[in-house]
Amino acid sequence: MARKRFETPRLRQASNLGYSVSVTERDVTLYSGDAQSLLRHFNFASAALYKMGINLRRLTTKDKVGEIERVVFDEILNPLKNDLAAEVTKFERQFGNPKLEAKFTKPFNGTAQFQYPRAKILLELLVDFDNLLVRVHQLWHAELLDDDEYLRVTDDFRVRLKDSEKRIDQMVRQAMQLAQKEKEDAEVEAGIEAMSASAGSTEVPEGTTKATGRKGRKTAETVAPNLETKKEGQEKGPEHPLMASAEERAISPFEQIQ
Repeated sequence: MARKRFETPRLRQASNLGYSVSVTERDVTLYSGDAQSLLRHFNFASAALYKMGINLRRLTTKDKVGEIERVVFDEILNPLKNDLAAEVTKFERQFGNPKLEAKFTKPFNGTAQFQYPRAKILLELLVDFDNLLVRVHQLWHAELLDDDEYLRVTDDFRVRLKDSEKRIDQMVRQAMQLAQKEKEDAEVEAGIEAMSASAGSTEVPEGTTKATGRKGRKTAETVAPNLETKKEGQEKGPEHPLMASAEERAISPFEQIQ
């Protein structure tokens, strides 16, 4: 049974195709299978940079976005670009530019669309890696490079590119989740504070007055209605001390609270 060969992933197209969005298009040719195998990770990383630059700014502060950008560009992408350029320069000094005949069987041609301008650095890294591999494969087929050197360059940079793009995608994903949670927590806290403020401004019940004075002992100005009716001939029972005199006013229960 023949082994099924996976198709080369396509370059990322602009999202939200139902709407009009601004894009930058870039035609690209990738010769080596190692570079082609990174297209899927390139697509995720390209989308992540858009989320970092635009979506994340809607959820958090400029300083927090700037810290993530510093890690992505200054600690991940720019050092990788410099190392690729240094490796190309090394081979040019060592071997010059000899005319070699090695060819690739299935070059990939496509058009990338970028919604986020700074995401073009990802494609530049992929193209730089592919150009380096073209030189390495040609030197290897001409037996100017041994197998160890061939594997060092091919595998090391492929793993670094793959891990870098995965790390960017994960960093932005986690930052988005954290920013969304902080926003939701802030909204819940604001709602609780609003409810507390509303509960603190309660109205005084009808028929009572606010206690005044140093100890709040002023009695209410209204007399509580007597709802009991005494039957004719019924003996008068002991009066409640608070209602012993008709001239005395009823005491509101709020007045007992010091």
